[in-house]
Amino acid sequence: MTFSAEFSVRFGEIDQARVVYYPRFFHYFHQAFEEWFVQALGVSYPDLVLKENIGFPSVRVETEFLKPLRYGDRIRVDIELKEIGRTSITVGYTLLRLTDGAVSARATIKNVAINNDTFQPVAISDAWRRRFEAFQNA
Repeated sequence: MTFSAEFSVRFGEIDQARVVYYPRFFHYFHQAFEEWFVQALGVSYPDLVLKENIGFPSVRVETEFLKPLRYGDRIRVDIELKEIGRTSITVGYTLLRLTDGAVSARATIKNVAINNDTFQPVAISDAWRRRFEAFQNA
């Protein structure tokens, strides 16, 4: 199952070449990741981080940049859950430029569940595993 989130490219996200500065793509991916938690998994990311004391920092990133994004472009980030490990999830991202349907970037990001106090990996709980599995198999 795919989850999608849409955004607009803002003025502050472009560089001197008048295209989105490449680290901003990772910001778009993370914005979609947070929306995925609230809209598809049923828990806001702030609640996960602040109340459940769990974080999912990125530990491995593979990215392919294909087409530039410009100020004012409307974009969509599609998320696909690729793998659920004991302490990690691997998420695939496709960023589409909605003005013409072009794929602007693709990424695969591995996130490890951690305790926010110790920054040590923790096993994904049964409750979270069910949420992830339901999304993956839906």
